[in-house]
Amino acid sequence: MASLTVRKNVDALTPAELQALRQAYRNAQQIMDNRGYNYHAGLHGIPNWYCWHHERTRGSTVNAKLFLPWHRAYLLHFEKAVRDQAPPNTKLGLPWWDWTSGTSRVTFVPQAFSVANVAGQPNPLFSARIVAPTANPPINRMTRRFPRNSAVLPTPAAINALLNLTQFNDFEFQIENIHDNIHGWTGGNNGSIGGDMASVATAAWDPVFWSHHCMIDRLWYLWQIRHGVNNIPPDLLPMVLQPFPLTVRDVLSINSLGYEYAVSLVRI
Repeated sequence: MASLTVRKNVDALTPAELQALRQAYRNAQQIMDNRGYNYHAGLHGIPNWYCWHHERTRGSTVNAKLFLPWHRAYLLHFEKAVRDQAPPNTKLGLPWWDWTSGTSRVTFVPQAFSVANVAGQPNPLFSARIVAPTANPPINRMTRRFPRNSAVLPTPAAINALLNLTQFNDFEFQIENIHDNIHGWTGGNNGSIGGDMASVATAAWDPVFWSHHCMIDRLWYLWQIRHGVNNIPPDLLPMVLQPFPLTVRDVLSINSLGYEYAVSLVRI
């Protein structure tokens, strides 16, 4: 069996790992076909609207709790696309953003994503260009974000209470609400315009989106460790996570999907 891709805390990446991540994002952002960043970002909100939020997606009349499974499949396909654009001999995993950490209360968004320029070049983790000609109105601009007061970020104690919930439906409902709050907090507003993370339509273009969702996926993984990988309503298992050729059953085990999280504990 091939070794697992390791997803690490973005604040724990080595300088070489961070440089490789930036290069992979930069390369992907320059590709405008279905291998590129713009294509994958457009699967979430505009123009394709495949994402599942609060039991709904625009592509279906069915109500189902697919927020966690769908975003796990989404991250997996984006990670593969980014790895294809990484420097040679680099085994790159998407990093997660621990918004419960003391570091996040100081830096707000992780420093890797908050510096506009690195080594004289635009930082591809700071922003990305949204190219959505079929949006109404069409969009062609760089992403924006205006993080709010970090004092409102979730605490490790609050997340541990979340992980102690025993029923998937309860856990899924509460983690999605936390997820929503982080989106709104990260996008923010400068008084006249809102940041992209605060809008489902454009959130996936902000490079920090992927690390935010890695944190959500990691917390589901930690919950599965406590309460079981198969602790999920059985009627969800055969549901297809469009547009990906995966069902809910297919994404329950992250190791079977080929990746692992570097740290398996929430630390208080």
